[in-house]
Amino acid sequence: MWKLATTALSAAASFSTLVTADPLSNCIENDVCFQVGVPTASASSGQGNIYYQMRASTRYSWVAIGQGDQMAGANIFVMYANGRGNVTVSARAGRGHIMPQADSSVQIQLLAGSGVSSDGKTMVANFVCSNCQRWGGGQMSLSSTTADYIGAYLVGQAPSNGASTSASIGQHDSHAAWQFDLTRATIANNANPYVTSSGSGSGSGSGSGSGNGVTQISSGTSTTRLIMIHGIIMTVVMVVLYPLGSLLMPLVGSWIVHGGVQVVAFLLMWAGFGIGYVASRSTVGFGATHTIFGTVIVALFGIQPFLGFAHHAYYKKHLQRGVISHAHIWYGRAIMVLGVVNGGLGLQLAGSDDAFVIAYSVVAAVMFVAYVAAKGFGVLRKRRRAGLSSGSGASGEQIRSKEQTSHVSPAGSYGGR
Repeated sequence: MWKLATTALSAAASFSTLVTADPLSNCIENDVCFQVGVPTASASSGQGNIYYQMRASTRYSWVAIGQGDQMAGANIFVMYANGRGNVTVSARAGRGHIMPQADSSVQIQLLAGSGVSSDGKTMVANFVCSNCQRWGGGQMSLSSTTADYIGAYLVGQAPSNGASTSASIGQHDSHAAWQFDLTRATIANNANPYVTSSGSGSGSGSGSGSGNGVTQISSGTSTTRLIMIHGIIMTVVMVVLYPLGSLLMPLVGSWIVHGGVQVVAFLLMWAGFGIGYVASRSTVGFGATHTIFGTVIVALFGIQPFLGFAHHAYYKKHLQRGVISHAHIWYGRAIMVLGVVNGGLGLQLAGSDDAFVIAYSVVAAVMFVAYVAAKGFGVLRKRRRAGLSSGSGASGEQIRSKEQTSHVSPAGSYGGR
């Protein structure tokens, strides 16, 4: 009897704790906090409303919380000031490490308490989602003890068309991943808890670690930096070094210079690829066109050194280009073009600002013009030297002997692409 009474009291205490619990909170920065509350009815039935709050400083262009463990397939909610003293909450579908697009299938409603504070320093979005237990990219149990969430933000001005749920947003400065124990986020009533629940409307919350209903998984600042480093390295390699190594051949006529620059580019390319691979594991994986195309291009570049060595051996022996020489030259040109194109896809995937896209395009155009000019110069010099050789009366045997000594063609195109 005593045991039965003890059990009953324990259950009653647990139930009391359950129905009086406040929404759970997690802050990924001191001024970027998210809260979640699940009504008992939703937790019991596995479907229904789930309440969210996003609170952040207005120094951020936008902040976002998403259901899921990565951007690809996530159900994302983005908040930004609308320019009219209020905020916009945009439900968006994550498609990878690109700007998520508005998703009209997600049913959300902005609630009381939302807006920009009177001093203009804080923006708050209280909203309810009525079908967030399942979405286009996944699902989540409303009674899960390990519900996956991601968050992100961008510092800067709010989108110019902030009243639109389809406003264009820039790439995030940082992101984080964590898990909510939704059984500890249960609220008694199916109503806005952020204007009635003591301590939960402030948005400061507790929950920066495990043991309180929140388990931190990762912070994405390092990943963002890796993506930037990957982009810089691969831009230098594909847009600058590979074309530079090629155009130097007709200009200086030295296979050592040509080969040296290309070796440096080759090694940097693999370093950039490795960094991109590490970054992609926590973002887009290998499902994006850029990552698939990039992997193929890097593999194709792996063949080029062997073609270069074969061309080198053939030219030393015959002092003229053969089929293998033209294969090396035109194969190299083709994959260089593919590399530049894939760099553009990478900028698109990262949602880069127009300034970066313009700078990339300008540098690529300049290198293209320089490449064509260098090749034209090489052709003219070859014709001029051929004319001088024929007019000098030198025998073919003498010319051949001189070329074998220098290991450089009369046109200075030895080993060039």
